[in-house]
Amino acid sequence: MKDQASSLRKLKQMIDQTTRVQAIDAETFLAQIPRPCPFTAVAIVYPDDIVPELPPVMDWISGLMQFSPRACFWDQASLIPEERIPRTQIRLKFPTPVRVEAGLTPLTILPAIKNFDQICKSDEQGRISYLQHLTRSLKSSSEVWISIKASELKRYYPIVHSTDAVCVVIPQHSEAIIRCYELVKSIHLSGYFSPVGLLDFSPTKPAPEERLSKRIKIVAKQFLALDLVPAGMVLSNCTYIPPETETNLRTRLMSVESASKDFLYCLSESLIYQLPGMF
Repeated sequence: MKDQASSLRKLKQMIDQTTRVQAIDAETFLAQIPRPCPFTAVAIVYPDDIVPELPPVMDWISGLMQFSPRACFWDQASLIPEERIPRTQIRLKFPTPVRVEAGLTPLTILPAIKNFDQICKSDEQGRISYLQHLTRSLKSSSEVWISIKASELKRYYPIVHSTDAVCVVIPQHSEAIIRCYELVKSIHLSGYFSPVGLLDFSPTKPAPEERLSKRIKIVAKQFLALDLVPAGMVLSNCTYIPPETETNLRTRLMSVESASKDFLYCLSESLIYQLPGMF
């Protein structure tokens, strides 16, 4: 086992050295990114100021992703405890996707990239190296869901603005309506133009008119002229219930034209050619 681990470390070092030698410029790198993107990307944002903890995400996220074996959950909000994520024998520069047992089906997880700010502030080759790794890690996915805390939303706007949709989590809380509306408003006013869905969290299945998402949807339509769509509901036992209406987030995702899927390119371009004051 020690010999195998040593061989793997040497192989990793050799790959890193080869990667450093084969440096490319920004235009060449961007030209190599697959377009259209091979997957649909969704940012799932939750108001962490009023919800310090959500029900175990590994117990309900698969349902939201329709139990697709090729779907990936990029846990940038670190909702999954570190002890639940398998460790590799090699210490990698960037986290890689791992398969874990979760509920009814195995789940592919891309652990949080904790030094995202440092990567964005690094030199061009450092950013390209990270983006190459991200492309390799995600390009085989059918869809990617990315968890983001509301308190870190501006920090991750390059990620959010590259997605095909946003899904806002609505907890059962006395301030949920105002907090989630403010979150929707911030996303909308930032220039985001793709669909925004609302995911209810409830102890029990309420009547349709009692859902907080319905009240937020009405307010957003009245004051923002924004049409929000339901994403379904997660009960206290982590059972995911799809929306009962035809017009919902899943429907909107399925209607996204293949040529419009451009998450990898949009994110790469925004990190390579950064706007002043972005980081």
